[in-house]
Amino acid sequence: MSRQPNILFIVTDEHNPHVAGFANDPVVDTAALDRLAQRSAVFHSAYCQTPLCVPSRYSFLTGKYTYNCSGWSNGSVLFPEHVTLPGWLGSHGYKTAAVGKMHFRGREQMHGWDERPYGDLGGGGVTHQPDPPDTADGRWNRHSVGRFPFAGPTHIPESMLVDQVITTESLAWMDEFAASNNRAPWLFCASFSRPHFPLTAPRRYIQKYLESDLTLPELPPGYPDDLHPHDRFIVDDFNLLKFSADQQRYALACYYACVDYVDDCIGALLEGFEEAGFLDNTYIIYTSDHGDMAGEHGLWWKRTYYDGSAAVPLLISGPDISPGQSINTPVELLDLFPTMCEWADMEKPETLDGESLNSLLGRGTSERRKKWARSELLGGGKTQFRMVRDERWKLVDFPTARYRLFDLKNDPDEMHDLALSPPPDAPVEELRSMLNDGGSWADLEKKRTRDKARSKAFLSENTSKGAVQYRSGDGHIIEADAHLYPE
Repeated sequence: MSRQPNILFIVTDEHNPHVAGFANDPVVDTAALDRLAQRSAVFHSAYCQTPLCVPSRYSFLTGKYTYNCSGWSNGSVLFPEHVTLPGWLGSHGYKTAAVGKMHFRGREQMHGWDERPYGDLGGGGVTHQPDPPDTADGRWNRHSVGRFPFAGPTHIPESMLVDQVITTESLAWMDEFAASNNRAPWLFCASFSRPHFPLTAPRRYIQKYLESDLTLPELPPGYPDDLHPHDRFIVDDFNLLKFSADQQRYALACYYACVDYVDDCIGALLEGFEEAGFLDNTYIIYTSDHGDMAGEHGLWWKRTYYDGSAAVPLLISGPDISPGQSINTPVELLDLFPTMCEWADMEKPETLDGESLNSLLGRGTSERRKKWARSELLGGGKTQFRMVRDERWKLVDFPTARYRLFDLKNDPDEMHDLALSPPPDAPVEELRSMLNDGGSWADLEKKRTRDKARSKAFLSENTSKGAVQYRSGDGHIIEADAHLYPE
């Protein structure tokens, strides 16, 4: 066994941090993650750096805020000068591999990973399996159509569902690595697609929640006319008012089914790794790239600052981490990069914006300086916001609308905006100044415009209808599911 520890990094897509047994959800069945939580430190105030797939992933893979790693939108390219977590650990002796969704846009699809045997390797176009297959024209993701009509039992054979294949290929990588007798420490990332829409799962999972006591969250008073302009835009942009409460309750059952199904996939992965002895001397991280509102505040999907969208589940276990810890200090996903560097007993890049979590995990002697977390959406348009929270207060800033203020100690559900009459002890100016570290809104827009122009030189011309591909040993790319979709 290597002296340096191994790291198993498990990521899902769009997992609302409230929808888990370990988060006290009384309905959802997340048996595998609940077992992992029992032997982990559980973070209750962890945040992604932007509630959108591509920029969130760029951020935690580089340890930088999105405005420092060209992570503006789902069309952004990760430029080659950015040092990534797998690239850094790989340059210090680690074997690195990833199976599943990375969401790298552009021609470059490795960004430091030694191996990517299966995943969204096309670099553009579709990155989730269209389901039903006849929605490969993009309807499954079209805001004007709405995503509720496509929720239901999957039309794809279960053995071909991306999350099932991710489990299979992850265990295959483990077996191959073990057979190679390679003594290097490893960083392995299993990156699952669900519970991201389309909200499809095997029928038995959906039936379980249709027959359960699952109910939609209550709508806020005055919905939708009295909503803040940002929230109202989310309602209108996703055409939420077109769909009845019954349709949304059905979609919520499908969302829970997706969480349940991917939990079973994670359980099979963890069981396989453990039976093979691959969890010895191994840190395990579970998180998601962002959340999903799933009906909270009358909203769905992502792109907003409420905890259902901007917060994420975060479990960390390891050889010297005491199980059962419950950590409420606000933390950020970009903190994982420096944390892993300390586990591996190596220096960290000077460019990181994050701060190690090890003092919170009981592994360090120095107190964590940062007692706040940020999340922001900076890609232009009406969804833009910048949010920061400390251990009590959450402040949200917008380019044109009034700011918002929530007292999370007394209002954890974020139902009462105190911005119009902030309490005397609310550190409004201090929180707003934190948000200006990246520059003014005008400064950010100039930087985004420059990055967007530069990205054109790196884009991919891939036109595959399929969401996932295999990479053979010689680097050849093989379509994995394009044959599912009609011409």
